[in-house]
Amino acid sequence: MTVTVDDSADVLAVALAARWRQAVDPRSLGSAVTSAMNEATMRALAKQVERPVVVEPPAPPAPQHDGSRITLAEATRLMDAVTADLERFTRQVSEVVDRPVTAESRGGHVRGTAQRGQVLDVAVDPGWAHAARDSELEQELVEVLRALRARSAPADLARGPQSPAIAELTALVSDPNTLLRRVGLLP
Repeated sequence: MTVTVDDSADVLAVALAARWRQAVDPRSLGSAVTSAMNEATMRALAKQVERPVVVEPPAPPAPQHDGSRITLAEATRLMDAVTADLERFTRQVSEVVDRPVTAESRGGHVRGTAQRGQVLDVAVDPGWAHAARDSELEQELVEVLRALRARSAPADLARGPQSPAIAELTALVSDPNTLLRRVGLLP
C-alpha cells in the first residue's frame, strides 16, 4: 500500500500492491491505509521542515489614505471590524482543530475520520474490497483521503486571517511614523 502526497501533504494517489489480498485481510485494509496516509503526511511535513526558509518580500501595503488625521470614529470602526474578523477566524480554526471530520466515498464503500490533518481511521467495506477491482478501491480511497485532508487542514486557514479591515490596519502600522502623524502624536 502506497499513498503519494505532494509537498503540502495533499493526496495525489493511492496504489495497492500487486496481490495485496494475499498479504492483507480486506477487513484490515482500512488500518493499512490509515498508516500509509499518516506516514506519507509525516514525510511531507519533514520535507517542509528541512527545506530552507525562503523569505519573501512583504506585500506592498494597501494604499494609504490621504494622510489626514485618523478620527476616533475611524479608529473605532477599524478596530471593531478587525476584532470581528479575528473572532470569525478563531471560530473557523476552532471548528477544524477541536472536532474530528468525516468523509465517505461516493460509492459508500470507504469512510474515514481525521482531525488536525491526521487520519484517525479509515473503514473499507470488506465484502466490497474482496471483490472490487484495485482501480475502484484506489479511486474511493483517494476520494476519501482527499476529502479528509481538505476538511481537517483547510489551506485557506493556513494563510491566517484575511480581510479588508486587517489589510487596512496592516497598511497603517507598516509605517510607524506615518501612523503616529495620522493619530496626532507627531507633527
